[in-house]
Amino acid sequence: MRIVNYIILTLSAAAMVGGGLIMVGILVPRNIVLAEHYRIILGLVILLYGLYRFVVTFNRPTRP
Repeated sequence: MRIVNYIILTLSAAAMVGGGLIMVGILVPRNIVLAEHYRIILGLVILLYGLYRFVVTFNRPTRP
């Protein structure tokens, strides 16, 4: 596996963890002027993006 794949997988894992922390409210405090559902939607979008990058990296065909 190339070093680029390790970097992509690390960043996708960080995005998934970050999205989860945003949804829980650790990275974006609850007292900020932002509606509750916007915080959850933002966290979900970031989490799903990290999952997408993870799946695309593993399902990409390798070149010879």
